[in-house]
Amino acid sequence: MKYKKLEKEWEFNVLGVDNFRISGKLSNYYQFIRDNHQSIPGDICEVGVFRGSSLLATAMLLQELGSDKIVWGFDSFEGFPQYHENDKLEKFDDLHKSGSISSAMYEDVKKNQEFKSFMSKRDIDVTNISTSGDFSDTSYEFLMEKIEYFGLENIRLVKGDFADTMKSTAEDPDSFMAGLIDCDLYLGYQVSLPYVWERLSKGGYLYLDEYYSLKFAGARIATDEFFTDQEQKPEQHPIVTGAFERWFVTK
Repeated sequence: MKYKKLEKEWEFNVLGVDNFRISGKLSNYYQFIRDNHQSIPGDICEVGVFRGSSLLATAMLLQELGSDKIVWGFDSFEGFPQYHENDKLEKFDDLHKSGSISSAMYEDVKKNQEFKSFMSKRDIDVTNISTSGDFSDTSYEFLMEKIEYFGLENIRLVKGDFADTMKSTAEDPDSFMAGLIDCDLYLGYQVSLPYVWERLSKGGYLYLDEYYSLKFAGARIATDEFFTDQEQKPEQHPIVTGAFERWFVTK
């Protein structure tokens, strides 16, 4: 297959690929890969693929860097399996009371709920707060077609429930240099964090997409639970005033 290179912003938009060439929410993630793909061993891991926007972008970046690393994408491709008690909106109240989230974040959580309720003209709860619904609007087959269309041979999709796929098997990758966890909910983070962290190389980077989620409290709860016993803790990337917080952890 011949690699189909994208250059213009509109091309990325039309084809549903995150533009790794310009500044965006994953800029630090892509830059880490650029800076360290030769010095840190291991592949790349993405947990929560959905329609493949960032997965495809990462594979394209590696292709253009001349890297032989593989991007592993884990997803059920069937949407959320279930909501946990810790995903409920009321859990943000507990996080605020315990000091686990700032008052500023708590205010944003409440404001987001107010905005979503106003725009949708209905009461908001954990099942309808996301504009993407339960993320079931995706297809493993179509994503495979897109991978072939772009001529990308450095992607491996692992389809299934995380509880079944993110465990030690002979087919597992040995190590990761970087990872992106973007699976929204408590159980997804609870299962994926130990799996990825165990395989993350020393100096490796893990982007925590929902550590500052205004929709689901479970991702923050699961992350804090996991890193309670770890020497390393989540850190916040520097941001300009008013921008969305971006969090990561390095090993």
